[in-house]
Amino acid sequence: MHAPATTSALRQTRVKYIADLGALAKTNPISAMTFSITMFSYAGIPPLAGFCSKFYLFFAALGCGAYFLAPVGVVTSVIGRWAANRLL
Repeated sequence: MHAPATTSALRQTRVKYIADLGALAKTNPISAMTFSITMFSYAGIPPLAGFCSKFYLFFAALGCGAYFLAPVGVVTSVIGRWAANRLL
């Protein structure tokens, strides 16, 4: 299940605000688990697909000689994870 499917499923469970996600585990545990796995994948947590894609992308950048691009990608991933953490 990817992001649009997850968000449309959350709309059916009357989740309107980020604060409403706290009660989602009690009201709909399957949706809560799916949403959690999706967000962990976006963050790049191993062994999920988001980590694998970032891993291969950064090593491909190093393999073709883009030595500046790989650290920039790592830094932007860390900043993105920090910003997502601030939301929740």
